[in-house]
Amino acid sequence: MIPQLVAIDGPLKGSAYAIADGRFSIGRKPDNTLSQADLSVSRHHCTIECAGDSFVITDHDSQNGTFVNGIPIKQRTLCHGDQIAVGASVFTFLLDEGPAPPAAASTAARYPVVGETPLIRHVLEFVAQVAPLDGPVLIAGEPGTGKRLMAHALHDAGLRARRPFVAVNCAALSETFLGRELFGYERGAFPGAVDRKEGKLALAEGGTLFLDEVGALPVELQAKLLRLLNHKQFQRLGSAAAATADVRVIAATGRDISAAVGEGSFQPDLYFRLKVLSVEIPPLRYRREDIPLLANYFRVEQSTRQKRRVLGITAAARDCLLRYDWPGNVRQLECAIESAVAVGSTEGILPEDLPEAVLPGRDAPQDLVPRYHREIHETRRELVLKAYTQGGSHARAAAILGLHPHSLARLVRALGLQSAIEQLGGGQPHLD
Repeated sequence: MIPQLVAIDGPLKGSAYAIADGRFSIGRKPDNTLSQADLSVSRHHCTIECAGDSFVITDHDSQNGTFVNGIPIKQRTLCHGDQIAVGASVFTFLLDEGPAPPAAASTAARYPVVGETPLIRHVLEFVAQVAPLDGPVLIAGEPGTGKRLMAHALHDAGLRARRPFVAVNCAALSETFLGRELFGYERGAFPGAVDRKEGKLALAEGGTLFLDEVGALPVELQAKLLRLLNHKQFQRLGSAAAATADVRVIAATGRDISAAVGEGSFQPDLYFRLKVLSVEIPPLRYRREDIPLLANYFRVEQSTRQKRRVLGITAAARDCLLRYDWPGNVRQLECAIESAVAVGSTEGILPEDLPEAVLPGRDAPQDLVPRYHREIHETRRELVLKAYTQGGSHARAAAILGLHPHSLARLVRALGLQSAIEQLGGGQPHLD
C-alpha cells in the first residue's frame, strides 16, 4: 500500500492523499503537494518524507505549529495511525492496509512531555531507560520545570502504570502532620485520633509514591524513608508493629541536596540511595527552541478549555516569548499563554495580550535592544498616544486601534504611557 493521509476533520474531511513519490508537502502556496487556502496554515507549513523504511514529518517553522497526536513537533518519525493536525485540518497517517491502532486515534498521552531540544531528549531517554526498572528515582530541577510531569511520565511508562500514583508535597506540611499524612496512624495515637487512618503510602500500594520537594523532609522522617527504600517497611504512628509496602518511590527536589548533606540537614545514606537513578530537568532558558512548541501546546489547550477560538501566536508575540528568560520556567509560560487567551480579542495571540513582564522592557539598556525592536516599541507608543488624542477616552482609543479595552490597558502599562495619557485627558486605563 502507498502511504497516505486521510482527512478525518476540518474542511478537507473525507479526502485522501497518497504520498506517492516519497515526499508530501502541505502549505498555502500552490507549489505544495497539498495547497490549503487556510490562513492558519503557513506558506510552506510541513513536509512528510521517506527516510529509509520510515516516514518523517518536519515542521518548517510554521506560525501555528504542526501537531502529531496532539503534541506540537519540529520533527517526528510517523507511525501507522498517527493523527496530524495542520491548521484547521486533521489527518490520519496510514502506512499499511491494517486499521489504525486505537491508541493512535486518541488524544496525546495524559501527561505529554513537549520539546525536542537535545537537553529535553536526554531527559526523555532517561525516562525510557529507567521506567521499566523499580528502583527509586530522584528528579532535580528549578521550580516550574516539570518535575511532577516527569514523575507521571515515569509512572505511566513503567510496570506500575495501572496502579495508583500518589503525590505528597514534603514542603507543604509540618513534620508532625507530614508523618501522619505519609505513614498514617492508629486509633488513639494522639488526641483526636478517634479512628485508624491509612497514609498516602498505603494508598499508593502497588503503584508509585511521588515525594515532591524531598529536600524539605525532616531528619526524623528521612530515616523512616530510608527504611522504606531499603526494607519496604514502615510504621504507622502509634503502632509498634512494622507494616510492609510495595511502592516505587520517585522524589523531586528544587534544592541542592548535596549542599544539605554537607550542612548536616539531609542524611547522606538517603541522598545516595535516591541518587542511584537521577536526572536534572533543564530550565526553559536553556532550551529556547522548545518555547514555540510549548506555547502552541498551551495555546490549543487553553483555547479548548476557555472555549475561545485562538488559531495561533503572531510572529511578534512569539519573538517576545523567545527573548524572555522565564524565571518561572514552563509553569510561567503556561500561565502567560492562559492569560493571553483570556484577555485577547483576536484569533491570534498578540504581544499586548502577553503579561507585562514578558514584553521588551522600556528600561532595558538601549545597546542591548536591537534597532528593530526599539523602533517597533516607539511606533507602538506613537500609535497609542495618537488614538487617545483622536478618541479622547480609553474606550474610543481602543475602538480606533481595534483592541479590547482590557488589552489596551495592558499595552498602555507595558509601554509606560499612563502619565502621558492622563496629561492628554484620556483618562486612566484600569485592568479589571
